[in-house]
Amino acid sequence: MIGHYTIGAGTFAKANLYIIGLLNRKIMSEDSDPPPPTPSHIPSRGRARPSMGGSGLFSTPQTSQIPVSPTTEEEPEISEMIQQVTTQIPPPSNNQITPTAPITEIHPTILNSFLQIGTRIHMDSLIRSHGGILAQLDPESPGIVHMTKRNTILSNIVLDDIISSHIGMNSSSDAPENHSLIFVLLAQHSLNNPGKAAAILAHCPWTLASSSHEDSFVLDANNIGLGRIAIIDDGTQDSMISEIKEAVTQIGGPAIIIRNKFILGFGSNLETVSSNLTRLEHEMQRQYLNS
Repeated sequence: MIGHYTIGAGTFAKANLYIIGLLNRKIMSEDSDPPPPTPSHIPSRGRARPSMGGSGLFSTPQTSQIPVSPTTEEEPEISEMIQQVTTQIPPPSNNQITPTAPITEIHPTILNSFLQIGTRIHMDSLIRSHGGILAQLDPESPGIVHMTKRNTILSNIVLDDIISSHIGMNSSSDAPENHSLIFVLLAQHSLNNPGKAAAILAHCPWTLASSSHEDSFVLDANNIGLGRIAIIDDGTQDSMISEIKEAVTQIGGPAIIIRNKFILGFGSNLETVSSNLTRLEHEMQRQYLNS
């Protein structure tokens, strides 16, 4: 096993800023440098989205988050992380993700946390059998993500069910579908919480049912203290990444719903994320039955 990296919280935040900036550059253009100004986002199906001000949920032009290139020499660890992101190889055409060697040792407390949360969200009916994904940044190795493998039974997790990878990089062939969306959420959340970010992908039935109307783009959970939950449409990976970043910036809330597909809960730790998803599911069930 490769040993832990040792990077300070401030350095980790700076690395994440570079990663987010590079993700923005990839979405806007693959072959222009510097990127042109980003036009206002056009929602799918050409329908206006309701916002807090009534002018469209995602109508505010995006501001490029690409930082100015530093003139001083950067720390070797950050330079290496940025170089890895900029030179990553796209997945092969057969959708198999490039295998990688083990990144870092998984601490027993992380394994126990995955098992406890996996069992809890199964009992709370947020998942069924092997459905769902748990992911968390390593608290001691900045930039490393621990994530459950594809088709893992979350209520019976063992050490071999967890894989590790650099955030923003291709993971192993066992990585679950939609792991790139989770990478983006973890990076976004950790910008203001260095070293702390977790995410859960779940298939909460009542929440998904409440989001099924094609003209709904927000679920209201203000009365239980969760604010407003953004709904985005299923689409290409790049389009969903773009809309996820806009939703996190403009709407907030502890989760994002991919309409009729799944819910992405995120926060500083798995305990908080699972609790918020359970509260949201209960509230959506109550609202749905009362309507």
